[in-house]
Amino acid sequence: MKQLLNNIVSKRYANALIDISFEEKKIEDIYSQFKKFIDYYNDNGNLDFKEYIGLPFIDKKERIDTINILSKDLSLDEILNNFLSLLVENERINILNNIFKEFIKIKNEKDGIVKMTIISSQKLKDDELTVLKEKIEKILNKKIILEENISANTIGGFLININGKIFDGSLMTQIKNISAFLKQGAFVYGN
Repeated sequence: MKQLLNNIVSKRYANALIDISFEEKKIEDIYSQFKKFIDYYNDNGNLDFKEYIGLPFIDKKERIDTINILSKDLSLDEILNNFLSLLVENERINILNNIFKEFIKIKNEKDGIVKMTIISSQKLKDDELTVLKEKIEKILNKKIILEENISANTIGGFLININGKIFDGSLMTQIKNISAFLKQGAFVYGN
């Protein structure tokens, strides 16, 4: 339940940042600066920083001052600095990574970009990936960001995940479908 709530809240914050970034015509700058901040935030060498700004018992003003100092050091836009300060103020900095993921999803949707993950039992050839990517780009009329995952659980064929929608072309699913079909008694013998 908590994860669901965090996802809903993350989408709202991400949408707010996207809206103001587009409104101010700074979406690409905000995106690259947000990524820079996220990289710093998640860097293991900066674990103390991540813990510090997420601790609710430390004075909010001190944590916001730390955000302001870091924003200057990283040359972050005032929009992003204010956004990060708001997250600290509202005790939402702990879902920063989720917010960034949602930010990327929304930005990609607005830019006509779709993330596609291909899951197969073995690495596909580059020319096969290229043909598949081009065909799906043509069907969807969108640019595809392609990610390939190898999974021993996929026996023959592959699965395609496009923005959470899964298209299953695996051998295992085909066998299950045939099995279900046969169990229904729908098999007809020839003459």
